[in-house]
Amino acid sequence: MRLPRIVEPLRHRDFRLLWTGQTLTLLGSFISNVAFPFQILLLGGGVGELAALVTVWSVASLTFLLIGGAVADRFPRRTLIVVTETASGIVMGTVAILAFSGRLEFWHLYAAYGWAGIATAFSVPALGAIIPELVPEEILVASNAVQGLSRQSARIGGPLIGGILVATVGPGAAFAADAVSFGLSAGAVALTRSRATGAERGQSLLAQIREGFAYVFSVQWLWVTIFGFSIVVAGIIGSITVALPLLVTEVLHGDSVTYGLLTAAFGIGEAATSAVIAQVKIRRIGVAMYLFNALAGVSFLMFGLVLTVPGALVASVLNGVTFTAFGVLWQTALQLHVPRRLLGRVTSVDWFGGTLLAPLAPAATAFLVSQHGPPAVFVLTGIGMILLTVFALMLPSIRDLE
Repeated sequence: MRLPRIVEPLRHRDFRLLWTGQTLTLLGSFISNVAFPFQILLLGGGVGELAALVTVWSVASLTFLLIGGAVADRFPRRTLIVVTETASGIVMGTVAILAFSGRLEFWHLYAAYGWAGIATAFSVPALGAIIPELVPEEILVASNAVQGLSRQSARIGGPLIGGILVATVGPGAAFAADAVSFGLSAGAVALTRSRATGAERGQSLLAQIREGFAYVFSVQWLWVTIFGFSIVVAGIIGSITVALPLLVTEVLHGDSVTYGLLTAAFGIGEAATSAVIAQVKIRRIGVAMYLFNALAGVSFLMFGLVLTVPGALVASVLNGVTFTAFGVLWQTALQLHVPRRLLGRVTSVDWFGGTLLAPLAPAATAFLVSQHGPPAVFVLTGIGMILLTVFALMLPSIRDLE
């Protein structure tokens, strides 16, 4: 009997280990993602402190992203992933100890979130570039889909576990769980036999970064999508990290468990979409990507206009569907059309451009929330996503992308 296409990548040992490690680390990250905002609130913080937390992550990530991409094309990606996972486990373990001892302060949380931004700058390009070296090209879509299941499985279980831990034991337990997950993930990835190698060592890091930028700006569908999404990503970051906790507590009158349920609903949409998209062949990747982006705009409009817990749950599921569909198709397009030796750098430019406005998003979101309330942030984000889709589909390079 023929196995579903989404299972095929798991037949490859090294990919299976990578997938296991990422599932574990993402599970821990989603557990602690519930703890961070509620720890801020427990320490007496509000919208300003929540916004500052996101700003720290964004600035740290942007500062190191381009370097991270060049390093991912220069050194073994497996080593890079293991190092960042191990260091992240140490950081989160320290935060957990401080929380349990009652000595945790705002600056500790900001430092931990800052490190998370730095770790992301190095691990994301490495993860994006290593997959084509672990599986055959013909199962790349399925590989990206099953890799996405790491996030989706974690998004379902992590927030539920995190919400319960925060509500019953306290945020410290969630931070401790995250630390353990990073250690287990580093161990799994260390067992891989990845033969990933870097780019030409004769080039300087600056020359490699310039080469990556030059390639991106030579391909229209690349730079339009990357930098067009900088506005959309700013809205998404502000909506999810700043406005959503306040929407839950002030508008929906919920708590950490409600927040966890909404995040888990997002994961349900992601998981269902991964299983489906791995089974189908989509010829016009560009058109499909942007139609999913427009549907994501609809989900954000629902968050801002349907102000009930059931409405927010439906919006979360739809958001998960569209997020995964766009992400899998976009990652596959990069892996198919970008030269492999440039993939780490192009991935870092992708993240750099996409998060370029992220440091401004928390402050802008905090202002909008104070003037118009949390729902307004979701409405504006949804409108922006739909407008970007209309513009992008006017370009032949995107309509013809296969």
